[in-house]
Amino acid sequence: MKRSYSLAAFAAGLAAAALFSGCAGETTVNNQPVETSGITVSGTGQVQVPPDLGFVNVGIQVTAATVEQARDDAAEAADAVIKSIKSNGVADKDIKTTGLSIQPNYDYRTSGAVLTGYTVTNTVKATVRDVEDMSKVVDGAVTAGGNAARLQSISFGIEDESKPMQEAREKAMADAKAKAEQLAKLGDVSLGAPVTISETQTSGGGIKQDAAGRDDDGGSVPTPIEVGTNTVTVNVTVRWAIQ
Repeated sequence: MKRSYSLAAFAAGLAAAALFSGCAGETTVNNQPVETSGITVSGTGQVQVPPDLGFVNVGIQVTAATVEQARDDAAEAADAVIKSIKSNGVADKDIKTTGLSIQPNYDYRTSGAVLTGYTVTNTVKATVRDVEDMSKVVDGAVTAGGNAARLQSISFGIEDESKPMQEAREKAMADAKAKAEQLAKLGDVSLGAPVTISETQTSGGGIKQDAAGRDDDGGSVPTPIEVGTNTVTVNVTVRWAIQ
């Protein structure tokens, strides 16, 4: 009995040492047995939705010899941009300053750094609730800002994704179940109830944006902006029990 006790204690010590050496820097406690049997598959569901929101990131950038002059010129240009955005139907609550900076500029071509001036940038994000107004909002802001204007980006979104997300989720689960049923049939087993389900969601869409130009008569041409569609995607991973 003494020999058996010593061997058991020695085995327990080895198990504990292996546990701690294998978990250096990370501790995981799991009091439940890990069950991995069953059929695990992934499914994807996608729904195409016309966007009903537009987002315009536009700002100004001004460089001047003094910080005061750069700030004053930038403030004047930014104010003109914001007033233009508002005049084209964007509400105050849908305009948000997203970036403001003042940076010194240096010339390093000489033996030392020589201060040459200052650059001020000011960027706002406008939420356009009528996507048909995107062109005039963009063109108006760029025109108001003049040579200081900087169009950072535009994008589109969906204000309420709940319904397309539900539809995409249903498609993802149907896709996963079809795969699991096929695997169960090929494996000559019966598919049980789902044991675990996890999901990830994504939503997005691209656009085509061309630079503004002028027509043959020299008049201004609105910037062509194609709204396109956004794709709402749900991915699920499901493990079914085997009966």
